[in-house]
Amino acid sequence: MTFPAGITRDEARATTRLYLITPPALDPDRFAKDLEAALAGGDVACLQLRLKDAGDDEIRRATRILQPIAQERGAAFIMNDRPDLAAELECDGVHVGEEDTPYAEARRLLGPDRIVGVTCGDSRHRAVVAADAGADYVAFGAFFPSGTKAAKHRAQPDLLRD
Repeated sequence: MTFPAGITRDEARATTRLYLITPPALDPDRFAKDLEAALAGGDVACLQLRLKDAGDDEIRRATRILQPIAQERGAAFIMNDRPDLAAELECDGVHVGEEDTPYAEARRLLGPDRIVGVTCGDSRHRAVVAADAGADYVAFGAFFPSGTKAAKHRAQPDLLRD
């Protein structure tokens, strides 16, 4: 594996942190113990609450239970797809997909001090546009088959080198 100019393997490892994503459906009371164990297992930067078919009240309840657990352990709590709920529930940020709220609207709702991440599929161009607009991070994928999400794109690892 090669690293960007001036970055050593040890420096890359020192700055590499985990970004956890919840299952698409969960009982927050039961999941709380699993979350605590996962957060104790490594250096976790973020936890994304990704409840795909849940109603607003379910998302609010899960946030009330899981957000304090993540934040007490130093992990940012990121809401998937819903900048409106992320703002209302005072999440640390939001992650928006290609078919979700546009970056500019998510940033407007969350303000300049919260995290806004953007899915870019397999598009370097989309990543550059998002970064130029001010996105805090970009995400690519899928790189590998998944049982939790049907892949619209098949990104290649070379994309990460770019």
